[in-house]
Amino acid sequence: MPVIVITKRTWKWILIVAVAAIVAVLLLSAIGKPKATETDEAAQAMAEIESYELSVLPLRARELPVYNVAREDKAIALTIDAAWDTDKTEFILKLLKQEDVKATFFLCGVWVKAYPDYVKRLAEEGHVIANHSLTHPHMNKLSAEQIRAEISDLDDIIEDLTGQRCTLFRAPYGEYNNTVVQTVRAMGYEIVQWNRDVFLQYGIM
Repeated sequence: MPVIVITKRTWKWILIVAVAAIVAVLLLSAIGKPKATETDEAAQAMAEIESYELSVLPLRARELPVYNVAREDKAIALTIDAAWDTDKTEFILKLLKQEDVKATFFLCGVWVKAYPDYVKRLAEEGHVIANHSLTHPHMNKLSAEQIRAEISDLDDIIEDLTGQRCTLFRAPYGEYNNTVVQTVRAMGYEIVQWNRDVFLQYGIM
């Protein structure tokens, strides 16, 4: 059996190499790993950025129409869309007159062209006439130029019948995006939605 003899000098070199290796590992770890405070600060900064993106940016990015207006008294704004027929128009107008109530009628171009006498009557009886587009399209699929044409062309017809142009607009189907809202407001109109649908709520339709 061979015998291995380790001298004092050999042990000294083994110890020196081992210590050097440990020191090298510790130095590499210290250089590659950020300090605890730096890591905490970076994590906190990222958390603040994520919180800002989740809470603030969506509100800035999405343009919203008017859904309701805060009031101290108990009051509602009654709005009615007129886009197709007149089978309920006479009943509605008689009831509004009987109860001394004024409403805002959002008129579509098809309805205005088909029933000009009703358009004149709405104005004569003190109701607000508002714009509901010329052809009742999906507005969020239109360009800004097409949106302007839908609104302006209808207002030209309404002005010929009543002597007034509209100041309010409601998008067909309640559909809108930033282009719709920004274009409508740039034209000087306010875009109005609704927050209660009596037809759905009471199962009328």
